[in-house]
Amino acid sequence: MTTTTTTMEAFRTSTAAVAQASKSGIFTGDGGGDEKACANCGATQDLLRCSRCHQAWFCSVKCQKAYWPFHRSQCRRNDFADSIEAVEPKFASWMRKHGKIAVLKDDEVDRLERANKATTGKSREQVMESMYGKADPKPLPPSYTAEDLRKMRENKEQLALKCRKILTVTDKVWSQIKVPKDLGLDCGEYKWSQSQAYVEIFVKLPVMTASRRVEVRMEPTFMAITINGGDVVMHGDLYREIKQDESTWFINDGILEICLLKRYRRGLTYMKGETNANTYWYSIFKDAKEDQMLQLKFPPTSYYNTEWQIEEVPEEYKQQTRRRIGYGGKSKDEKKSDPAALLAS
Repeated sequence: MTTTTTTMEAFRTSTAAVAQASKSGIFTGDGGGDEKACANCGATQDLLRCSRCHQAWFCSVKCQKAYWPFHRSQCRRNDFADSIEAVEPKFASWMRKHGKIAVLKDDEVDRLERANKATTGKSREQVMESMYGKADPKPLPPSYTAEDLRKMRENKEQLALKCRKILTVTDKVWSQIKVPKDLGLDCGEYKWSQSQAYVEIFVKLPVMTASRRVEVRMEPTFMAITINGGDVVMHGDLYREIKQDESTWFINDGILEICLLKRYRRGLTYMKGETNANTYWYSIFKDAKEDQMLQLKFPPTSYYNTEWQIEEVPEEYKQQTRRRIGYGGKSKDEKKSDPAALLAS
């Protein structure tokens, strides 16, 4: 029997499509116009059809048994044709006559084409054998040779070794991150420390996390870290305001390192009515849990010995400040317009 493959577009099994095809004359009668006769003796009366292939006719069980050695090679069950026999007998007969034992979908046809082009694995005939003869074609379970299984084990072991190596490097780097006493905390999922100018945060990322999958969103009073476009690592309102444009982050050895520049700090300015003590962070977020906050009433002495920097002041502002100091807090032009100020000078 010759087997051929067709796409779903070529052979639609819907009732409407088949009915239209029947009206057009594509599908003829059960025998396709051939006269029915006993395959063994040629009789045309009281015929019975083979219950397996539904293609051969016999006048008696005796003739069927006598002809079986010749009919055996062609007698095959067609599950697909059997499943539509009751509702579309003409289409089922056409399927049997033309040797079609399945109607394949596009993805199944693609699978056969890939098997035909592949240099290894199952051949097209083997894949076809696993799909044909079924109303709902499904591939056979994979079968591997001893050599295939050995290669699969080796690849699995190499991947596991690579993961262990990466995990070991990350763990080693993570263990080397020390948090100075009273200047930060080890919160388990992340570590953080601070100076009078910066707040540094270290986050241990999941194994094999690509840098492009990590997103850090920083705002003056808010920060969020997400992975894979949705998995939130940490987020919330920051304890104090930061300078967003001068804060940075990068990934090294599986560790996300974030450096936040404090907005109000020593060497720049303080908020009205505040001092350097108010620049000390007791946690990363305002709503941090108790175990993620420093349990201190006042900043430790060591905080005032940490790094700090003087912000560069524009030259114009410096000159204006010097003029104001030289003329009792007023500029030279203001002095000229104020006689009392000139007498006092």
